[in-house]
Amino acid sequence: MIVWDFPLRLFHWSLFICVVGAIISAKTEVLWVHERFGLAVLGLVTFRIFWGFLGGHYARFSQFLRSPKAALNGLKTLFRPDPIAKSGHSALGGYAVLGLLGIPLLMAVTGTMSNDDVLFEGPLAHLVPNLTDKIADVHHFSERFLFLIIILHIAAILIYKFKKKRNLTMVMVKGKSKTADAKLENDGSISAKHSFFGFILMVAFVAAAQSLTLLRPSLF
Repeated sequence: MIVWDFPLRLFHWSLFICVVGAIISAKTEVLWVHERFGLAVLGLVTFRIFWGFLGGHYARFSQFLRSPKAALNGLKTLFRPDPIAKSGHSALGGYAVLGLLGIPLLMAVTGTMSNDDVLFEGPLAHLVPNLTDKIADVHHFSERFLFLIIILHIAAILIYKFKKKRNLTMVMVKGKSKTADAKLENDGSISAKHSFFGFILMVAFVAAAQSLTLLRPSLF
């Protein structure tokens, strides 16, 4: 049974690559590459927000954003085997998704308006000249939360693999779940046209984000 549609899976692995690329390029101080990865993250997360309303059943926010009480109940049973494995994000996982989208989005947006006071500034820094230093502080401080959410995400994957016997990584690669009961649950598959629309939408958002560099004032 299909759980994750193709555009969602493409988004997931593209975001993974871009976040890792942004981290490595920042640590090695290759800032022009860091900017490109950061803008790609901005486009990808913007796409995911739209896809949360336009995507397949399990991609939609309405499917996995539940009450805080449901998330707390999920936390209590996190280390227990699931008697019945359900498809899609759990209530707890839904809040994790918000973190995995919100923190990279915050860093991407603040990155566009940051200034390192030496050689580099974001493409929109000229719009807020008196705030670039403070925005840069937020950008750098947010890195702590990024690493925290990444660690928690990896920990959750390992818990599901070894305690609940569910390989979430392969489900996100193939889109299919062997544990789901197709007779009892909704199908997350979408048509080829819908998938193509999602792909084009993703490319459009990433391209639009990359084009923000054109707004940087010319030095000449």
